[in-house]
Amino acid sequence: MALAGKDLVVQVATGSTATYATVADLNSATMTHAGNTIDVSEMGVDYVQKILGLKDVSYSLGGFYAPTDTNGQVRIRNAWLNDTALWIKFLPDGSTGFKQAVKVASFEISGSADGAVELSVDLEGDGAVANSYRRRLERGV
Repeated sequence: MALAGKDLVVQVATGSTATYATVADLNSATMTHAGNTIDVSEMGVDYVQKILGLKDVSYSLGGFYAPTDTNGQVRIRNAWLNDTALWIKFLPDGSTGFKQAVKVASFEISGSADGAVELSVDLEGDGAVANSYRRRLERGV
């Protein structure tokens, strides 16, 4: 069953069990799972043989800059500025998904005369990702 992109929710918090807040004004979000492959080919084989080494997860967020989003966008910027803890919930269906500690790799604000002021954020996973995380449904949070 396909999921509607409009239902995807991204939330951030300052700790794993802290209160999470939805990041406002996003219009794109990507979660990338990657792994380092290690060549373990031996003499006499015709094809490269590999094993999976360290795994990595990264997140890219894009949308419109919202300086009044103190619990979302401002929280992300402050985590970068102060090198403090940040956790993300990436919920593709709006309620079920993934949770992970992250580091803010970049926080970019851009604009042009004929467009809106936009936001681009890159987050890098810091440790293991928890799968199938379900957010608590509390007053729309």
